Amino acid sequence: MKILIVDDQGYNRDLLRFILEDQGHICYEASSGEAAVTEFSDNEDIDIILMDVNMPVMNGIEATQKISEIKGPRSITIIFVTALDDSDILIKCLNAGGDDFVPKPVNESILLSKINAHARNIENYKQLLEVHKTLEMHNKNIRREHEIVENIFRNSLSRATVTCDNVVSYSSPMSMFNGDVTLSAPSPSGGQYFLLGDFTGHGLSAAIGSLPVMSIFFDNTAKQASVSALALEINNQLYRVLPMGMFFCATIGHLDKSGTQLTVWSGGMNDALLLAPDGNTITALPGAHMPLGILRPEEFDDSAQLHQLQVGSTLFFYTDGVDEAQNKQDEQFGDDRVRDTILASKNTYIPDIISAVKAFTGDELQDDDISIIQVHCSPCVHREKNTGQIVDIAAELHAIESFPWQLLITLESIDMQRSDIVNQLVAFLGTIQGVDLHQDKLFTIVSELFSNALEHGVLNLDSSIKSTAEGFEEYYRCREQRLQEISDKQIHIALRYVHDTPNRVELDITDSGQGFDFNRVLTLQEDTEALHGRGIGLLQTLCSKLEYSEGGSKVTAHYEFIE
Repeated sequence: MKILIVDDQGYNRDLLRFILEDQGHICYEASSGEAAVTEFSDNEDIDIILMDVNMPVMNGIEATQKISEIKGPRSITIIFVTALDDSDILIKCLNAGGDDFVPKPVNESILLSKINAHARNIENYKQLLEVHKTLEMHNKNIRREHEIVENIFRNSLSRATVTCDNVVSYSSPMSMFNGDVTLSAPSPSGGQYFLLGDFTGHGLSAAIGSLPVMSIFFDNTAKQASVSALALEINNQLYRVLPMGMFFCATIGHLDKSGTQLTVWSGGMNDALLLAPDGNTITALPGAHMPLGILRPEEFDDSAQLHQLQVGSTLFFYTDGVDEAQNKQDEQFGDDRVRDTILASKNTYIPDIISAVKAFTGDELQDDDISIIQVHCSPCVHREKNTGQIVDIAAELHAIESFPWQLLITLESIDMQRSDIVNQLVAFLGTIQGVDLHQDKLFTIVSELFSNALEHGVLNLDSSIKSTAEGFEEYYRCREQRLQEISDKQIHIALRYVHDTPNRVELDITDSGQGFDFNRVLTLQEDTEALHGRGIGLLQTLCSKLEYSEGGSKVTAHYEFIE
């Protein structure tokens, strides 16, 4: 220890110095209170001060007060060495900043015992100080890293320069970083894309997964990519980069320009809720898929659902932070309360849901990220983000037309085993000016008709196997098995772009299988509870012409470019 001895008597200083230096301590001396203050100010190494009380000019109590005022964050132990036993004086010593006493005449054993005891405290304090400095540096680095990550997130989201009146979102993270993702972007055709997702976990580790999602979302929505293509690309990327046990529950949707047609892919999320225009009834729109990032590309099902909606309807999508919010009795808020809150609301749906959740949970801390997206079904209205001015997203692009063209493709048995045939075909169409605006709907048409030709025509699979949820697994097991067994089968695809009023794409798909029972499917689609047979009905809403011939082995579809 480095010890300052303060006493106006040289004999006392010499005695204390002899005792302490014999134990290996380093000693400094001051003959007055004033000198002690000066020495303390000049020497930052001093750990302990042995302070006499009665000294001329500035006594020990005054010197201790002065040292206490100027020491700042320094830790210093002051032990009074005094013959005084007046309790009032001793109290003044402690109040001035003293820590202990050693009586005069000095007993060597008592002095050294007290020095050793305080030395242990001083060493402990120094260790804590070093730990504190390390933690401060660590926290400084973390804050800097957080600032960098926040800046990256802001820059990623800054790509959204246009807002849409139809889509309203809310997100409240549990911690600094949000494991939920809420994204929205206009489609070149004048509609609006949106994405609501929930990564496994919370905080930065969960939020970091949103970076590739944002990049894929904004890159592909600018190209009018289909919802299915978005889901597929996000899944493939997350499957490659996410660690084992981490995945992304998500709903990806597109509302068309008229606000009456919703294309949606949903995996691992709550059922979407559809509020009727009169505000009196709610219909659930269940998801049908696994979360993103779990399945290999060849296992992934990118099929999206197409819903025809009434103008004035309102859709609600929310993460499990809403319905699983708990109160003090460990009860969950639940989907029923979400529905009841929506039905009771007077058009302030999201604020009312958040208020209801907070009232339900009371003083309980938020234990999950909470996010909601509300979509109003009406003609899409877009605005400049900074000015609020209404803009026509599709005005410039609508003037672009393609030249007439025709594409003929013949797929052999081995080609049919590929899982990306439709994606490649629609990706090619997306490179053609005038057609790129419609590739999302063309994807739905081509995907559904190709699947029918392959699965029912070539592979001769029966959709009734999918009458139960458990039947899906058996259906796709049979599909994979028959794909490996087929030979000498072909599917012919003919695509034409026709200049007319309006312009249109004509599609013919012919298979060499046993054909497709089109009339049976039309009967099945009347069963709204069926888990299969709905695709043809959806295509009839997209196509101006849909016609089967040659015993169901050929289908012709016309898609008109009407905006």
